[in-house]
Amino acid sequence: MTRNRNERDAQAASSPFVYADGVAKQDAQPMISELPHVISLPLLLRQPLAEPGWIVPGLLPVGVSLLAGSVRVDKALLANQLGLSVATGAPFLRRFPVRQGRVLYLALAESDVHVRGRAVSLLNDQHSPDAFHVAFQWSPFRQGGLADLEDTIARLEGPRLIIVDPLEFVQPLRSDTGNYGHRARQGVATEAAQTFFVPLRELATRYDLAILLLHHLSDDWPNNRRDPLAGLSPTGLTAASACNLLFTARNDAHSCELHLAGVHVAERRLRLVYDSARGEWQEE
Repeated sequence: MTRNRNERDAQAASSPFVYADGVAKQDAQPMISELPHVISLPLLLRQPLAEPGWIVPGLLPVGVSLLAGSVRVDKALLANQLGLSVATGAPFLRRFPVRQGRVLYLALAESDVHVRGRAVSLLNDQHSPDAFHVAFQWSPFRQGGLADLEDTIARLEGPRLIIVDPLEFVQPLRSDTGNYGHRARQGVATEAAQTFFVPLRELATRYDLAILLLHHLSDDWPNNRRDPLAGLSPTGLTAASACNLLFTARNDAHSCELHLAGVHVAERRLRLVYDSARGEWQEE
């Protein structure tokens, strides 16, 4: 049953975790009913590894993933292609099978005219899927938006994919100054920016779905890696995500490379070109 805001506020007040200054912190005296579970290393090594759930087998697992690239490459088009594939059950990029289900697309930086035009082009006179849902406004995650997202997911029947475009509209990542008027160290700023992965990861696991976050990188990436979501994964992005999809231009904005890597996703690179006749990305 959908929780109302009073119930959400009561739960937030009783939670041992609070957000302060953009960082998740634990109350000084949390209530702990029992000791944390501790396991020996030999026992851990003997346990079989759990198989990950997939939305696009081998490409997009259940969990929180990043689709990142500069504003010069059309990440939104690729995300819409993925969303329509999941909503209709059609193979992604005409090759990769998908797990069909409902899709929620938070188109926070675009107008309804833009989204309608792209959908018409991609559908190419095909029936518009009822399983594809769009929202143009959303509250920041720390101002009720995360609770609203869970309530919306709970109301949808069989949701499989949530797309947030762009992440910065609901989760501000960059801050030039700290609380004391000086510039924050990069390591501290990065750690603070990535705390939102924890509740989103729990949400994705609870409802067995993927959350894809679109993130804008600077035009001089990877030469300039002073980005809140930079990290030590093979793509150069954070290792906190289930999968990173780094979308970069090769010769021009119509010829790109999709570099994928994740905990359960083998590193691979796909060369994509923009098909102007179909208005979509295709494998080269």
